[in-house]
Amino acid sequence: MVENPNHIDILGARKDGGADLVMVSPDPLDESPEGQTLLLDKVETYLKYIHTPDFRRQCPGATPQNTHVVLLVREKPSPLMEQLLERVSVWVADNHATFFVRIERE
Repeated sequence: MVENPNHIDILGARKDGGADLVMVSPDPLDESPEGQTLLLDKVETYLKYIHTPDFRRQCPGATPQNTHVVLLVREKPSPLMEQLLERVSVWVADNHATFFVRIERE
């Protein structure tokens, strides 16, 4: 489950001038309507941030190709959540970044 929708979990500046903005989901993604809304709210926070002057100052070389919004999960998302994440990927691309899901098991 994604937590703290108004908080960026991890922001790392990249050597190529962009950034990795990482959302961490320590628990399985919540398929409930509330869980989906929470995830979408979190993505929106990240997308708003990459359009701020503060982000541009930190990452002046940021481009859609080197600005990554990453969802870090511990297990493969369910088919329902995969469909939602496909739509998120398009939304992120429309906002000049690239979306990735990274599965990292303990």
